[in-house]
Amino acid sequence: MGYTDYLKQMLAPLGLYELDNGLGAEELAVIGTQMDAIFVALEEIRQEAFLATANDYGLTNFVEVLPFTPAFLTKEDERRAVMALLRIRGGCFTLPMLQDTVSGCGLKATIEEGMEKMTAVVRFPQNRGIPDGFERLEKRIEEIVPCHLKTDFEFLYSLWKELMTKLLTWGEAQEKAKIWKEIEIYE
Repeated sequence: MGYTDYLKQMLAPLGLYELDNGLGAEELAVIGTQMDAIFVALEEIRQEAFLATANDYGLTNFVEVLPFTPAFLTKEDERRAVMALLRIRGGCFTLPMLQDTVSGCGLKATIEEGMEKMTAVVRFPQNRGIPDGFERLEKRIEEIVPCHLKTDFEFLYSLWKELMTKLLTWGEAQEKAKIWKEIEIYE
């Protein structure tokens, strides 16, 4: 129901206005249309004011106040990265806090203790091969991870066993993947 209908419903019991014809009806239609426009504008402001629902300028404004620019592929990735970056605080030394914070890189990333002392291992489980723009991601992650930890990165590649079930011949492999990198990350 629009505001024109709401105004008519609210004023009907008074019996003072011609609600369906004439100048009174036109005045209510004009006021109702303007109030509908105000409601739409306020709804957009409400959406953009909260990080969980922001899609446009609201998300951009959140990014502007961050010390790091998040890396992302989709708006949902950007929103998740901004939320993680807003949670960064001094002393993020526990593994759960690091895990929560490293998600601010934009791509789904996991961090675990390495086999070597004072080492953290970062993986990108939903990405095959080295992610696009990795240099930027690496710098960002190294800024997030405490400086006393050495950061190692591990990447997921296709296994021969997987490739042999998906690509039966080398001819088929050459058709689907023109360069070696494409075979390494073939899914």
